[in-house]
Amino acid sequence: MGVVTSRYRKPTAIDVLEMIASVFVMAAGVVLSVKAMQGTSPISSLPYVISLMSGLSLGTTMVIVYTILMLIEWALIRDRSKILLTLSQLPFTIIFSLFVDAIEVVLDPWVITGLAEQWIMVVLSCALIGFGVVLEIDANVSMLADDGLILAIHRVTKIRLDKVMIIFDVVFVASAFILSYAVFHGFEGVGAGTIFSGIALGLFVKIFTGIVKKYIRKDGNID
Repeated sequence: MGVVTSRYRKPTAIDVLEMIASVFVMAAGVVLSVKAMQGTSPISSLPYVISLMSGLSLGTTMVIVYTILMLIEWALIRDRSKILLTLSQLPFTIIFSLFVDAIEVVLDPWVITGLAEQWIMVVLSCALIGFGVVLEIDANVSMLADDGLILAIHRVTKIRLDKVMIIFDVVFVASAFILSYAVFHGFEGVGAGTIFSGIALGLFVKIFTGIVKKYIRKDGNID
């Protein structure tokens, strides 16, 4: 979703609550991207296709995919002490997946058919994910597994962080694209909304960074 480093300090109860709020907001954004039917957000595209294939809930497939990402991250890190630090990603990943499934159940009866309404949902979903990312950064407690792997790849390869993020999203979307076509002979979960989200997310993160720092938590962890 997005990785920005911030200064370290011992997490407080408010930080933990902010982290939980961040995964809730991001989960809402992911579900809205599905409801919009214009293509899910890049990071949820592959779990969504797997969900359609397997019959498992989107939250369940996100836990499975994110666990694989954590294992790859640990393989890259290799330092046992740093691996232990990344274990905090697991409970927040589980909370995130539970929020995804719960919000899907609540919004299940809601069907969006109009093109204008669908694109409003695409923009809103991207804004929510961007806001959630900023809250995650500001909390500075942990991160979801996709962000953890992106950061690990950056540190191991020395490739610029923004480039790693782009490559990561492209690989995820391409995998969803290929798998969807191979199984469904169509492009389920991948569409114009996916491309829009990949392009616009950085802008929303930038906008909400200023808002959070100025109006929500002036003493937070964002530099």
